[in-house]
Amino acid sequence: MNQFFIRSLVALSFVVFYQAYSFAQSIDGTYVLESRVLVDGTVIKPPQILGVYNLAAGYINFNLAYKDNSEKRQSISFIGKYKFSSSKYHQEIFFLSIHDEIYGGDKVHDFSKKEGSSPVKIEGDKIEFSFPPQKNIIATFEGNKLNAKRTDGSYTDIWKKVD
Repeated sequence: MNQFFIRSLVALSFVVFYQAYSFAQSIDGTYVLESRVLVDGTVIKPPQILGVYNLAAGYINFNLAYKDNSEKRQSISFIGKYKFSSSKYHQEIFFLSIHDEIYGGDKVHDFSKKEGSSPVKIEGDKIEFSFPPQKNIIATFEGNKLNAKRTDGSYTDIWKKVD
């Protein structure tokens, strides 16, 4: 075999290994909300705010509930599917439920499909992308943590992976 062929084969094997590593990274797991940090530095913790976010085998189950100081409540839940790769996160929401006493919104139970994709940025074990379809929250997965920051800067939710 000539040297060019051998070098090309070695270079190709590095590319294949890198791609396999990238796709081996996963965001699957169950995440529990530890706290919400508001723009003014106020930290809200359970039991005033509660959340569980489950990503498993391409499926999503998300639940978040919040109670303000005047006992008004806000909750959001959704069920869907997702696909994650080293370059793209795609999400489809099949059911969305919102109850918002804080901002005076109506109760919503929406079965219309909502979907979108966002580019993924990976640096070491840090994975970052915007949650589609609105893309108003930037997710950063790193180790056993997930930080979800609103693009308007109003809050950052800090989640811990528990499995």
